[in-house]
Amino acid sequence: MDTKIFNQLLETHRDRVYSYALYCLRDPEDAEDVTQEAFLRLWRSGPDTESSRLTAWLQRVVHNLCIDQTRRRKTVRSYFGRPDTDAVDRLTARPGVDNDPEQALQLDHKQRLLLDAMATLPPETRSVMMMHYFQGLTLVSIAELLGKKTSTVKVQVHRARQALRRILVESVAGRTAEKRETG
Repeated sequence: MDTKIFNQLLETHRDRVYSYALYCLRDPEDAEDVTQEAFLRLWRSGPDTESSRLTAWLQRVVHNLCIDQTRRRKTVRSYFGRPDTDAVDRLTARPGVDNDPEQALQLDHKQRLLLDAMATLPPETRSVMMMHYFQGLTLVSIAELLGKKTSTVKVQVHRARQALRRILVESVAGRTAEKRETG
């Protein structure tokens, strides 16, 4: 693969690959290892990968590397690994809100609620939601990546959104009831 093309691909996809790995593994060092391995594989197989399918290919490689990494840990953990609150903070940080502490606090609270709700979803569903909403992949791309029908992925996203909505409503209702009891 041409070095200039590889550097462009690295610049374009590095943040997406790392953030996905960090979200899945919740460990910055493991996420860095997976990111490095994914780009090594891209370097080795670059000429064999069609440019139109590169994003899906890279996402599949990262997804599989994350699964392999969790298997190597040899301890019983959920697919998304041990919690690392610092990693979650880095993942959910939004540039620009540092200028407005109140906005940053509200955003942080909402993001934590959403991440907590997503943690209740089955691993594959979390992964699909991450790819669609955080990585910006289309449902067609996700279906291709996972070797599923597009309609199956659409149903999975629809059901996950319903479950998240229910969980978030229950969470807000529980916090409101708590405030009434203590207030």
